[in-house]
Amino acid sequence: MVGMRRSDRWAFILGGVGLVVILGGVQVVAWLDDSPALPAPESEFCPDRPNSAARSGTGYRETAEPYRGDGPHPVRLDLRHAEVGQVDIPDRWEAGSGGAQPKPRLIACVYRDDTIPPQEIRTCLYSSYVHAPDLPVDARKARKVQLLKAGYLIGLYEAKTAEPVIRIQVPGDAQCPGRIRADSGDAVFQEPDTRKLHAALRPYIERSVGA
Repeated sequence: MVGMRRSDRWAFILGGVGLVVILGGVQVVAWLDDSPALPAPESEFCPDRPNSAARSGTGYRETAEPYRGDGPHPVRLDLRHAEVGQVDIPDRWEAGSGGAQPKPRLIACVYRDDTIPPQEIRTCLYSSYVHAPDLPVDARKARKVQLLKAGYLIGLYEAKTAEPVIRIQVPGDAQCPGRIRADSGDAVFQEPDTRKLHAALRPYIERSVGA
């Protein structure tokens, strides 16, 4: 830098420092680009439509147990596309979310069958949002809700690999739902027939699966 003015020397030095910072930033970005992609949320496992492929790159890939060995194989029901609040299954079938509860081996994606016309079946009487058929209800004061016909399609998948196991059809329950949401309006769909749902799932949950 012989013969350079002092201001020119400072400009040269600062320019070199800036270049080093920029190149360092490029290297950091390159490292970030090489990092493994995070798995998708488990809530995105079930497809939007029945009879479609489940998403394989979710958190279940790391957290779920393989679908093999002796049953029962813990299952998790995904009801987001069924528009029902809850479906009961035996405790020994139910997968947990951590701790001492078993990790899922199967995911049951439940859908309401939109090919079934929603015809009215009966009128259900609710005291507040609870239907209690064994207790007397004053029909004049009860909330009257129409029960609409419904059926359900269930896609059963291995949680870890998203491979399909079986597809099942289950009719709606003829009984009034035990509870309804505050925003249910004046009509609700039948919930899945629990007894027939259990019977359809049992062979795949209880059986032994070879390695």
